[in-house]
Parts: sequence; structure tokens; C-alpha cells
Amino acid sequence: MKFGNQLIEEIKLRLKVSDIIGKKVKLKPRGKEYVGLSPFSNEKTPSFTVSDEKGFYHCFSSGEHGSIFDFVMKTENIDFKDAVKKLASIAGINVEDQYYKKENPSFNRKIKVIKDLLNLTSIWFQENLQRELKSNSLLRDIFVKRGFDKKVINDFQLGYAPENFNATYDYLKSKNFTAQDILDSGLLIISEKNKKRYDRFKNRIIFPIFDYYNNVVGFGGKSIKKNQLPKYMNSPSTILYKKGDLLFGWIQAKDEIIKQRKMFLVEGYTDVISMHKIGYKNTVAPLGTALTSNQIIKSWQMCNEPIVCLDGDTAGIKAAKRIAEMILPYLKPGCSVSFVQLPVDEDPDSLIRSNKLKELNSSINNKVSLVDFLWKDLIYGKEFNTPEKKAELEIKSINLVNAIKDQKVRKNYNNFFKEKFFEHFRFKFKQYNYIKKENLEEKKTINADKIIEIVLLGSIIIHPKLLNSVHQKFFSINFSSYNFNEIKNIILNLFNSKKLIENRDLDTKLISLGYHETISKLIDKSIYVHAPFLKSKTHKYDDILTGWNEYWMLYIKKKGNLKIQKEAEDLLQNLNIDNFKKFKDLKLTLKKKIV
Repeated sequence: MKFGNQLIEEIKLRLKVSDIIGKKVKLKPRGKEYVGLSPFSNEKTPSFTVSDEKGFYHCFSSGEHGSIFDFVMKTENIDFKDAVKKLASIAGINVEDQYYKKENPSFNRKIKVIKDLLNLTSIWFQENLQRELKSNSLLRDIFVKRGFDKKVINDFQLGYAPENFNATYDYLKSKNFTAQDILDSGLLIISEKNKKRYDRFKNRIIFPIFDYYNNVVGFGGKSIKKNQLPKYMNSPSTILYKKGDLLFGWIQAKDEIIKQRKMFLVEGYTDVISMHKIGYKNTVAPLGTALTSNQIIKSWQMCNEPIVCLDGDTAGIKAAKRIAEMILPYLKPGCSVSFVQLPVDEDPDSLIRSNKLKELNSSINNKVSLVDFLWKDLIYGKEFNTPEKKAELEIKSINLVNAIKDQKVRKNYNNFFKEKFFEHFRFKFKQYNYIKKENLEEKKTINADKIIEIVLLGSIIIHPKLLNSVHQKFFSINFSSYNFNEIKNIILNLFNSKKLIENRDLDTKLISLGYHETISKLIDKSIYVHAPFLKSKTHKYDDILTGWNEYWMLYIKKKGNLKIQKEAEDLLQNLNIDNFKKFKDLKLTLKKKIV
């Protein structure tokens, strides 16, 4: 079998040179390249270099130079055909796929026809847009509102599909393409009921979709009218277009991705464009479907840890969880993903258009690794107060670990979850003053630090209007509980978006987001025992505010004490005469604070 250039290029794209060579040569990073001892000569000083960016290796001691195909051929003593098959297998490519065969002339001619057809259609869509922007006020207003200026239009080659049901079909027929060609390209739909032909894209903003070689292979179309459904329409899978493999914006983003070694994966076309406009030019998106393992694996060719930045709504959160579990079998040393949690009901495009860049950048800066994301999802909104619940958590974490195929990665994930499990449930011995038994039962007394946090957070849930006076203090609190911090962040987003109006709105919103169990424990009867000022029927707003501020001062005092204790512990770790004097001074300061 002879192989086409498409297969060779696909293998190069999917496989890093360093990954293949690294299986036989111990490589160490040096700048943008890798170095190691030559496999072609006996040397003690490394002169063998590998460049993923340039796609080749070079051995200064022997003069050997070439691609991954050359390396496999020379080190395994096989011919080019076998090297291609071996590397295709590693890349997960079926070499029997008709798309990659070279000896099928009619199929290759068909591919060329479809490529020409789609390229011509893309240019025609662009010309339509330029014309319509001059006369179509509705379309022009959309582009102005979205910030789709001339640069965006040119960079992403945006277009417009006319409203006429057969405009695209008629245009392509005039260019001597057959109805079958137009159907095979994905631009034509034939009704099953009456067999009538009509254009797939009508009265829509068009986003051309490119493969990894800069060929137009499909289109995405956004509706213009509010009652036009679906809101987004995409080309179907064709001989050229496999939506689960490609990424929108790849052509526009790849240079910046290589430069920064960083990539953002967002949900939609407009998210990509908005991110590009504010400087995040290393942003891509799936093509109207959920992110797939193939798309992430392709991302790894450019970036070891792409950043998944999905919408902040319920669907986006669920999609992030699915991605986290889906990618586990494909993890390998050095290759993973991380996650950004956007504000509630926001996406990159909405944040950028409403000028909330501070919130977007803050979310990006607080991204979490895959393993942390998985752990937080396991314990999110849950209490583990019985052996059975703890056992269930342990089983779930084991199942996640077992999904990982790479032995070394699996081992490290297993260790991580064991450490987290111990850290989460270990019993901390604390010294308590003697308390009368009847008071303990009456007040349900718990750790004093926990009480302070419960009151500070519970007060806001019961009386959200407190935020008007204490929002800066409240948002500076770093709660010891992960759930408490999650709830605090949700409240912050609601407060900034001016959605927090009535007292019960906040309670209901948090419960709807899955915090029912945490909320029920936060604002049960016991909170009024520790903070009687919260009883609104007997206390005015000023009394509630004063009470909250008193607990705030307790929190600040405790925080200051912990800082001093940490400084004292650090001094003991490096004890000398000077540090011992400082240690004594700190202990004296702490004693005075406690008294």
C-alpha cells in the first residue's frame, strides 16, 4: 500500500518527535529543544538534539538527521512503509481508512472536488457579508454589538449565507458542481418527505472551519433572527470534516500556542473570537459538540496542559466533569489539562462584552489542575460523617485512578488521593476549656474557629443586604472549608452582577446549585444560639451589622495569631541564637494577644 501525504502530515501533527525518540533516548530539556546521548554513536557528552517545533532530530557526533519516520527506520531497521504503520498505530490512526489511501484515484479526485467547492463557497460567503453589511441594518447591528470589526472578519474569514432557500445551491450549480458534490460537501439537505433540496445554511453568519492544513472543510452558522432555530448550525461529518477531531480557531491560534506553550479550550466560536480580541490569541474551541479525547490529544502536540475554560452555567460545569473523567485513560507523564471556573451564568464572550475582564482574568489565574478538580468534585457539597460515606468516597477515587492506563501516572494519582483522604479526615487534637455538660448539649458547641466561620457566612445568607456594608471584608475571608469558599465565590458573582435582591433569593439560588446539605447545616437553629443578633424580629439592621463585625474581629484576631504561630514554627526549623530571641518575642506577643 502506498500512503498519501495526508497520512504523513497527520502522523506528524499527532506525535511529538520527543515522545517517540524519548522511548529510546533519555532526553533532557534545554531551552525549546531536548538533548541526549546519541543512539548512533558512543559518546559521553550529549550532542543529540530533538526539536518538536521544527519536527526533526540532529546528531552532531554522527551527522544523522531526520524526522520521526527516519528515526524509527534507522533504530528498528525497518522500511518506510512499516515505520508509517507503526507510527500510525501509536497515533491512533487507521491506515486502512480510505481518506489516507493513495491508490484510489477516483476517491482522491472526489476529495479535490470537495476541497475546491468548499473553498469557493467560503469566498462567496465572505463576499456576501461585505455586501450585506452595507445594506442589512440588522446584520450590521449584530456585528457592531459583537465587536466583529474588519480585523475579526478578515482574521476568521467570516461570511454570510443568504436568506434564499437555494441561493448557495444555485451558485455552486452555476460553477459546474453537481448536486451530489454539493450534498457530499455538507452544504445541501434533501428532505426525506418530499425529496426537495434546500441549503443547509440560510440567513446565518458563517464561520469557516479549517483542518490542520489550512483547508476549509466545513462551516458553522449562527442565526441572525431571535426566533431562528437552532441558534448554531454546523456542517455534518463528511469525507473531509470530522468534527470530533478538529478545533475552531486552530489556524489563527497555532503560532501563539507554540510561542506561549499555553492553550485555552472554550465552548464556542464567539468565545474564541472575543478571547482573541483581548489578547488571548491562543484560544480554540470544539465544533458545536462536546470536547473529545481526540481534540485534547491533538492539543497536546502544541501544549502539555491545555486550559479548559467552559461556560459558568450548569451545562458547562457538567461538561467539565465529563471531560475530566473522559481524559483519564489518555493521560501520560507531563500531559494533562487544567480547568477554569467562570462566574455563574457567564462565558468568556459575555464577560468580555460586558467589560468584566477583571473577573475573567481572576478566574484564569485561579485555574485548578485536573487532579485537584477531580478531588473537589468528589467532595463538592457533600458531608462524610459516617464510615459508609467515607467508604463510598474511597471507592469513587479508586475507580477514577483505575481508569488511568499509564502506570506511572496512575501510581501518582493513587498517592495523591490517599494523601487527600488522610488530610480530609484526620482527627486534629485540640485543647478545650472545660464546659458544663448542659451547655454543650444546649448549644451544640463545636470548634470555636468553625463557629466564627459559620456565623460570618450564615449571616450573609440570612441577611444578604449586609453585603452593602461588609462586602470587602466578607470577600477577603479565606474559609477553612472548601464548600464555604465555593459558596462565598458564588455570592461574590451574584453581588457583582446585581442579582442579589431579596433575602430568600440567595438561599434558593445556593440550594439549586447543589448546596442544600451545607446550607441546612449553616443556618439551622444552632446559629441563632451563637449569634442571637441574627433574629431579625428582635434586632435592627444596625444590631446585625455590629454583631457581624464583632465576629469579623474575632476572625482577624485568630488569623493574626495563626500567622505568628507559623512564624514561630519557621524559626524553630532554623534555630540559632538570633532566631531563638525572635521566637521568644513572638511567643510573648502571642501570649499577650490571648490574654
